Amino acid sequence: MKNEHDDAGLWSLFTKDATVIDGGEGKAMQGADEIQRWIQKAIAGLTLHTEIRDCNDQGGEWIIDTVMTGNFKASPARFEYFIILNGDKISSLRVEFRGSFKK
Repeated sequence: MKNEHDDAGLWSLFTKDATVIDGGEGKAMQGADEIQRWIQKAIAGLTLHTEIRDCNDQGGEWIIDTVMTGNFKASPARFEYFIILNGDKISSLRVEFRGSFKK
């Protein structure tokens, strides 16, 4: 959805009581309303594209290593996502900024 710029639909990937921790901004969001506001503020309108470099399941937590490009200062940049699923929805997401590739 993110690569297709369907920012409005991203919140539907989360459980109603999901938790999101944005390590780069030092913020934690709980529940659908807060997560939807976070998506609108932090992601919407940045024309983001994410390339997955690696993906591993470590004891029920998915660790996704990505390179993200888009209309933001640090582009291109490396981010890691730590995801726990409940069924087919995200119940926990932690996003960590790992640095910019800018010279």
